[in-house]
Amino acid sequence: MTKMVHNHYSEEELRGRISRQLRWRESSNTVALIWRGYLAALLDWGLIEVHVFERLSKMLPLLGKIEVAELFQDRRLDD
Repeated sequence: MTKMVHNHYSEEELRGRISRQLRWRESSNTVALIWRGYLAALLDWGLIEVHVFERLSKMLPLLGKIEVAELFQDRRLDD
């Protein structure tokens, strides 16, 4: 199987990208959801570590936090 990802962003680069887009879009809910999904995918693919995921996720509004936890636990969580 061929490895699809040859390179990935550092925590600092991701932090910068998140900060810029939050600033451009005034911390919109859409931006938060997109970044939560993107960070979840990076974590799932092993491209970032859990502590990096947690630090970067703290930059985002809380929207979607429970749903991401459900994604990883594969079960519904109570609100």
